[in-house]
Amino acid sequence: MKEITEQNELRELMNQPYCIFFFYTPFCRTCKIAQRMLQVVIESKDLQEKVYVCNLNYFPSLAEDLKIQSVPALTIYREGSPGDILFAFESVIKVDTFLSNE
Repeated sequence: MKEITEQNELRELMNQPYCIFFFYTPFCRTCKIAQRMLQVVIESKDLQEKVYVCNLNYFPSLAEDLKIQSVPALTIYREGSPGDILFAFESVIKVDTFLSNE
């Protein structure tokens, strides 16, 4: 998973055919647990090159645009359009199912 901190880089990535964004804040303990769950799933699906990690503090306007009111949040972008957003990382299975259904 690659950390994104620049607005221009984020916008560029969002226009790729397929990419996954994990939004977090640094002091969120739940985010750290969710990131570990996501890591398990992306390793099993070989998605390392498609997943990007974004500290939402750097992207407040994006949080508004996507209506992200809590972290962690996970969404898939296809050709510049976001899909559903997963907020409740209840289990590795739920994360896997979310990524498989999107």
